[in-house]
Amino acid sequence: MRRVISIVLLLATLTEAKVITIIDNGVERKISIPTPPAGVNARMVQSESKSIIVAFKKSVNVDIEAFSAKYGLELDKKLSIGYYIFKNQSGLSDLELIATIQKENKNRLKTIRPNWGFNNRPR
Repeated sequence: MRRVISIVLLLATLTEAKVITIIDNGVERKISIPTPPAGVNARMVQSESKSIIVAFKKSVNVDIEAFSAKYGLELDKKLSIGYYIFKNQSGLSDLELIATIQKENKNRLKTIRPNWGFNNRPR
């Protein structure tokens, strides 16, 4: 019975929303991004200036300039806690870019997610 309910919920989520995977503090999380109804635009924090937040594991040395050049990013800020905020200068959306970076650098990443602020999600 649980399996049937899980499948129904998964199908309902997939038809109503786009599901992306982010890494947050070393834990993979799935985020559901609802698709807007016809004629309505989804509102996103940071919709004009696209940006992502990245943190690398402490045991890994990363050349930030090479990393940002490879993915079409521009370093906006380096936070004192080791997080980097990059502006997305590539032709990809934030979500597509995050998926690409995550696929190629999964062992080096501690955190990668869109910079939507605290508890702000598209509506």
